[in-house]
Amino acid sequence: MYKVFSLILTSIFLFVVSQQAIVIMNFKLNQKAITEQFCINKAKPELQCNGKCHLTKELQETEHTDSEKIMNTKNFDLVYYQDSEFKISNFNITQIKVKLIYIEFQHSEPYLEVLKPPPLLNETLTSVEYKTIQLLINNYKNETS
Repeated sequence: MYKVFSLILTSIFLFVVSQQAIVIMNFKLNQKAITEQFCINKAKPELQCNGKCHLTKELQETEHTDSEKIMNTKNFDLVYYQDSEFKISNFNITQIKVKLIYIEFQHSEPYLEVLKPPPLLNETLTSVEYKTIQLLINNYKNETS
């Protein structure tokens, strides 16, 4: 079943892609009849048109329809969403409530700058809270080293 389906899709694709080649083959096979019926320059045999004027018209029509097909394509974005849930068990940490505020002024491309920690706004913290935070950071550094 899949082979038949893929064969049908492949033949349709090849037909659409080779539409101009089909027009040229049709012209070559029926050139005498096309020259008699559709040639504009039948009265001027010195031009040796032989129906090529009709061929150029048909090729221009196929190009025109191809460009219309290209212009009518629609753009769409694919969005992938996966609902996930994280469960962390046996996780103990001493909770310390500290207000840290980070404000970035004059934002630019972050990958072009040197990384540095965000500044602390001392106006929002009292000196006792700030010293407590510094002590906790120092204790943490001592424990990890």
